[in-house]
Amino acid sequence: GAHPDFRVFLSAMPQNVVPVPILQKSIKLTNEPPTGLKANMLINYSLFDQSIWESSSKQGELKSIIFALCFFHSVVCERRKFGPMGWNRGYPFNQGDLMVCIMVANNYLEASAKIPWDDL
Repeated sequence: GAHPDFRVFLSAMPQNVVPVPILQKSIKLTNEPPTGLKANMLINYSLFDQSIWESSSKQGELKSIIFALCFFHSVVCERRKFGPMGWNRGYPFNQGDLMVCIMVANNYLEASAKIPWDDL
């Protein structure tokens, strides 16, 4: 077992409760987003498993939509590193947003007898 005096502080936000000397001697780890369009696409596709594809009656169309959304998400994430050039303001488009977009697109796709490409 661990020593009773052992403590671990995990946080994504700065905290006043941890003394500065301890922070200076501590090991800091960060989770950096992937760089490059290809790395972003691979990360985005790793979010999905077979259940996403199998849950749709229109699998081919859903795969096309997922590719387009993953590509758009990757471009937006990669574009963020350029700052204000070309953007009016920053928006933290994250993986949760990507998942919600795909769920909404799948629901919309399943609700229509004909593929609503113009709407999508």
